[in-house]
Amino acid sequence: MLKEHVLSFMKILYIANARIPTEKAHGVNIMHMCQAFSDLGHEVVLLIPDRIQKKEQDPWDFHGVRRNFSIVRVPVFDAISRNWLFGYWVVQWCFSFMVLFFSRSYKRNSVVYTRDEVSGWLLRLLRYRVFYDMHGFPENKKWFWKISMKSMLGITATNHWKMHQTCEQFGISMNRMLYAPNGFDPEMFSVRDSEASIRKELNLSFEKKIVLYSGQFYDWKGVCVLAEAAKYLPKTLFVFVGGSEPELSNFTKKYGLCNNICVFPRKPHKEVARFLHIADVLVLPNSALSKNSRFAVYSQYDTSPIKMFEYMASGKPIVSSNLPSITEILNEKNAVLVEPDHPEELFLGIERVLKCVKESAELAKQALEDVSQYSWNRRAAKVAGFMGSAIKKS
Repeated sequence: MLKEHVLSFMKILYIANARIPTEKAHGVNIMHMCQAFSDLGHEVVLLIPDRIQKKEQDPWDFHGVRRNFSIVRVPVFDAISRNWLFGYWVVQWCFSFMVLFFSRSYKRNSVVYTRDEVSGWLLRLLRYRVFYDMHGFPENKKWFWKISMKSMLGITATNHWKMHQTCEQFGISMNRMLYAPNGFDPEMFSVRDSEASIRKELNLSFEKKIVLYSGQFYDWKGVCVLAEAAKYLPKTLFVFVGGSEPELSNFTKKYGLCNNICVFPRKPHKEVARFLHIADVLVLPNSALSKNSRFAVYSQYDTSPIKMFEYMASGKPIVSSNLPSITEILNEKNAVLVEPDHPEELFLGIERVLKCVKESAELAKQALEDVSQYSWNRRAAKVAGFMGSAIKKS
């Protein structure tokens, strides 16, 4: 048992206003944290809205986690899927009030861990023991966030920037917050197939070096910067895996016909490690720019990319944008860092990894050592210890 885990048993009610299963990264965090809490001996119930799914899929199988926790779907009117104006807020308040009803049977001796500030605040009004998991600092409605966050027994944040913003703008002491970056699942990386067999299965060249990106294709992810960098390495294969519509179609139309670019649609998360296994270089090209200024800030300061930890756990060398959100974890000893939004700089970083084999192997080895502290189970143990200590003090 990890030393951070100070409570032997808790009933954890995890509340997430999210569509599950989902191809988005937050689904990975939610499902793996529930599994990790349960692995530590806690009884876990995940409360989510019963939203319309395009295709009914088993959430445990989709996200590659064990069935060691329960999922309760709360009925809501899914105005988002029906494209209603203000659909998000219809679902938000519908879910929040229904949570009050469904959570009654869990109130006794339970702890609430949530990513939903509205539900969390309402439950605190009813004297539930609520902890908030902060994955994004608010751009607007900060007056409500201040009220909501001040009511929480504690806050976990995925990077230091959010903690400082919460302290400065909401007046919440650092003692009431816990630094808890995202993580990875070590079990994903026991890939048995050889690189050659996977390349054959995917119809990829055996001779060419592979530069790989996995994840969404949003503009702030920097995928177009990486595609432009591919022009400088025509004999190297650039593989892009992931994306959702319409970004995937737009990217494929623009770059799909390039001779050295290969695009794969999104794969189940549990299969990502097989793609990372065939790469010679993994790239995290996050941008400091976006059509939406909120996402430019998010990329630079706010995010804690799950793919970053998975890249590190793959044992392959990493080339990454040099941004504050990234350099909390990556540094010059475990990755090659380059100036964001410059294809030429990104090309030079990739070329350095491909040419300097010994140096690249050392970087990958260091990244693999560094990432060991960021497993989901370690995060869950750290969070459980934090919650236990706060409850004892309250």
